[in-house]
Amino acid sequence: MGIESKTVKKKILTAEFYLLIFFIALLLLLVIIAGEFFSLNNVMNILNSASYLLIGAIGMNLIILTGNIDVSAGAIASVVAIFIAFVGKTGAPLYILLPVAMLVGATLSLINALFITWLKIPSMVATLATTQLFSGMLPLIVEGSVYGLPNSFTWLAFKAKIFNVIPASVLGAIVLAIIAIIFMKYSKFSKKIYAIGNDRSAARILGLHVGKIELSVFIIAGALYGVMATILATAGQRVTTTMGSGLEMTMIAAVVLGGTRISGGSGKILGTVLGVLILSIITPAMNYLGLSPDWSDTVMGAIILLSVIVGAISLVKKRHNMFDLKDKLSRENKV
Repeated sequence: MGIESKTVKKKILTAEFYLLIFFIALLLLLVIIAGEFFSLNNVMNILNSASYLLIGAIGMNLIILTGNIDVSAGAIASVVAIFIAFVGKTGAPLYILLPVAMLVGATLSLINALFITWLKIPSMVATLATTQLFSGMLPLIVEGSVYGLPNSFTWLAFKAKIFNVIPASVLGAIVLAIIAIIFMKYSKFSKKIYAIGNDRSAARILGLHVGKIELSVFIIAGALYGVMATILATAGQRVTTTMGSGLEMTMIAAVVLGGTRISGGSGKILGTVLGVLILSIITPAMNYLGLSPDWSDTVMGAIILLSVIVGAISLVKKRHNMFDLKDKLSRENKV
């Protein structure tokens, strides 16, 4: 009975559970000190921001689970946004813009993956280099921004609303998150992702095509960056070359805050969902309370640092437990 009780307790008291408690506590605190913050218009704006951030963070989560990282996500989003702005100038509807954005995002992310898998360049170095490449390329093509876009370009932001209130992008993000949660829990491909993140060498010994799996993960993530960029770009009739700047750090923070180990191999999409919701509330709440925007970056950095430390401590504990178990089994075998 004691063992069963411990097992049930372990299943309930997960990182996601503690995050949910923190999220609820944060909401209650804001209700007490700034109830007006939760006006309908403000809530819808927060949810809209959370929707594109969540879509990108799901892609980032997959990459981090493999033991890689992508600091070029914001630059990719900027390139995609500018690209579809040019397409949007022709009057192309959303059902054209979205696939184009996903294709461009997947292609740019594939470039990262080829550097990492074929040339064996560490993901941090490779994606930092492509960040400079993509960001430096945009000003050569566009002088500041693309403007004068037709009304059809902003249809998703202003017309596509459920019950004329909830942005369609929010519903899309929820559906995508549910699909991602189910996929990561039950698919064979997700097991391979976790295996690579846990031990790349062991995954190869087991016969997994590590390079091909990483290529697939980066392509999926890039397509999701494309969706994120579409929501961002179509929010107005002017698209800038720096539209996605800094988004990668927010996505990484959300993923790590959600309990995904920065070294890979452990983490859940549900945690990322909660991480996104928390970060999507913290920044506007600080602005609403009149705090300096610089505090947002400070809080973001502190969250990443704290989450990495907690993840490292839990990994050390896990390894100690494994060593203790091996030592115990060794003693029992001797007896």
